[in-house]
Amino acid sequence: MNDPVFKIKDLKCAYIPNNPVMEIEDLVIPRGKLLFVIGKSGIGKSTFIETLGLMNNTIASDDQTSILFYPADGSEQMELKDSWSMPNEKLAAFRKNHFSFIFQNTNLMPNFSSGENMMMSLLINGKSREEAKAAVLRVMNRLSLPEEVFDKRITALSGGQRQRLAFVRAVTANFTVLFGDEPTGNLDENTADELMTILKQLIQEESKTCVIVSHDLKLTQNFADIVIPITLNPINGIGEIKPSNIVRRDAGNWTKNNGQQIENPMNYFNEFLSGKPTEVS
Repeated sequence: MNDPVFKIKDLKCAYIPNNPVMEIEDLVIPRGKLLFVIGKSGIGKSTFIETLGLMNNTIASDDQTSILFYPADGSEQMELKDSWSMPNEKLAAFRKNHFSFIFQNTNLMPNFSSGENMMMSLLINGKSREEAKAAVLRVMNRLSLPEEVFDKRITALSGGQRQRLAFVRAVTANFTVLFGDEPTGNLDENTADELMTILKQLIQEESKTCVIVSHDLKLTQNFADIVIPITLNPINGIGEIKPSNIVRRDAGNWTKNNGQQIENPMNYFNEFLSGKPTEVS
């Protein structure tokens, strides 16, 4: 397995104290992989990336909890379970230095040009305007976005073009982990495939990590290196990630942690969307 970017033990996630909505007993997220998180609606998929991405104070930690993060520069591992006790400025700086985000809602700023929106993360991280523009144009070219889009206003662009802009902004940021919540939800199938193809190439080329929440099982099967299903714990009724359900693509085959090969991955994934997973071979 690749070097880890996260090692998680005994994590509970809660929006209200003492009322957890999801739990993770043991999970390792490796570097340089594209991971898809699947499961039925409301089971905790968005909570998962909100928690790891430090977007929401949902870490219900205790003495057993551990969320180890391994920076891309090889510096010492960091324990994130008490991140929300940091001063706001320090927490924001940590997110800026290590994480990037892309959502179904593009969150573009209409008072800035398309180019300024795409360069925003790079400029915030200290890149010159010339460096930022060059990086953005390289990704635009890979996405077949015409260069003239760079100077257009956001309001002059189609929905698909705006989604591509948000994608460019996210992938050109200085990140160790990119978190995406249904980032292709508003796109047609061909455009979604195009974006995911570029994303997977960038992840592999730069040894970065991407964690995507998605309901799109075709994208999951075609692009994921690892699939993390979230299921309902029958005892406490909250979402859980079980290592035994996680599958990895190895030389074109999908395999569970115990070595069992999944012959029909689409059926296997669909069991988790239905909320009634069974042992599927």
